[in-house]
Amino acid sequence: MSVPGPPLVSERRLVTLLAPATFFEGYDNMILGLALPLIGDELGLSRGQLGIVTSIVFGGSFGVLLLLPLADRVGRRRVLAATIAAYTLATFATAFSRGVIEFVAFQFVARVFLGAEYALATIILVDLLKPARRGRALGLVSSMSAFGQAAAGVGFLAIVAIDASWRWLYLVGVLPLILVGRARRSLPETMPAALRAKVSLAGVRLRWLVGASAFSFLFAVFPTAVTTFASFLVLKEWKWDLGTINPGYVVLWALAITGFFVAGRLLDVWGRRPTSAVFLSGSAVAGLVAFHQTTTIGRVAGLALVIFFLTGSTPCMAAYSTEPFPSRVRGRVGAILRVMGIAGAGAAPALTGLLSDRVGGVGPALALVGLSYGMAATVVLVLLPETRGMDVELMSAAPPLPARS
Repeated sequence: MSVPGPPLVSERRLVTLLAPATFFEGYDNMILGLALPLIGDELGLSRGQLGIVTSIVFGGSFGVLLLLPLADRVGRRRVLAATIAAYTLATFATAFSRGVIEFVAFQFVARVFLGAEYALATIILVDLLKPARRGRALGLVSSMSAFGQAAAGVGFLAIVAIDASWRWLYLVGVLPLILVGRARRSLPETMPAALRAKVSLAGVRLRWLVGASAFSFLFAVFPTAVTTFASFLVLKEWKWDLGTINPGYVVLWALAITGFFVAGRLLDVWGRRPTSAVFLSGSAVAGLVAFHQTTTIGRVAGLALVIFFLTGSTPCMAAYSTEPFPSRVRGRVGAILRVMGIAGAGAAPALTGLLSDRVGGVGPALALVGLSYGMAATVVLVLLPETRGMDVELMSAAPPLPARS
C-alpha cells in the first residue's frame, strides 16, 4: 500500500521558515573565526590553545551522524523543532560563559544542532516543494549563508568600533527562536509514521550515493581553502591594505553573490546536471584566473568570478544531497554526505599549505585546489542523474543497495 506524501507548501512561506537555518550557519561559522582573538584575550588563551578550542567546537558538527538518522525514525518536524531550540539556547548561553570550559561546551552543543538544522531544512524544502520550483527555492535558502557571513562581519566591525564585548555577537543567537521557532510548528511532517519503523539504505542506488558522497567531499575543499587562507593571501602575498580596497570593489563582490539566485533559477530551467557542470567548471576556471593575476584590477575581477561561481555551486550541491534519494532515507544519506563534507573541509587547509610550499605561494596553491571543482563537475556528469521534475521514488526503485540480512 502506498503512503501519501506530505502536502505541498507555498514556496514563499517555506523559504521564510527555513532560511534562518542557513543564515545562522553562515553567521556562526564566521563569527568564531572573527572573534577568536577577542575571546582569547578575555579568557587568557594562547594561539595554540585557541586552535584546540576551535577543533573541539568544530567536532560538534559530527552530531549529524546521530540527529539526521534519528529524524528519519521519529519525524523530521520534531527533530527540526528540537534543533532550533537547542541551538538558540546554547548560543545564547555562550554569551554568559564564565571560562573556557563553559565556552567550549556551549559552542560544541550549538554546532551539534546547527549542522543538523541546516541539513534538515534542505531535506524538508525538497520534500514539500513541487519539483519545478525547487531549484529557485534552494538558491534562495542557500544564499542566506552568505548573508549570515556578511552579518557576522558587520557585527564584528561594530563591536570593534565601539570597543564592546565579543559576547554581544552570541546574544544574537536568540533570534531564530523568536523569529520562526513557533511558526515552524505548522510545517507538515515529511516522514510518515508508516515509513519510520524500518529505515535502511536498501532501495538507494549505490552509484548515486557514491557520486553524491564524492561531490560532497570535493564541494567542501575549495571554499574552505579560500576562506582559510584569504587573509594570508591578501595581506602577505598581495600586500593589500584598507586603502587598496575601494567601495567599488566591495559593490562588485556583493553583486557576485547573485550566483546563488542565477544558479537556482537555472536548475529549474536547464536542469541539475548542466547547471552544476557549468558552475563547478566555472569555479575551477575562475580560481585559475583569479589567483594568477598580478594587477589589482585583475585580482578584484577574478575574486568576483570566484564568488559568483562558488555561490552558484551551493544550490547545486543542495539539490544533489537530497533529490536523488527517496524521502524516507534522506536523513541517513544526509548524515553520510555531511561527514564527507566535513572530511573535505578538514583536508583543505593541509592540502593548500603543502601545495603552497611547492608551487611558490598561496595564490598558485589555491588555483590548483580549485581544480577540485572540475573533478566535482566530472562526478556529476558521470555518476549523478538529472532530477529536474522527476519522481525520485520511482527513479530509485532499482537497482538498490543490497539489504542487510
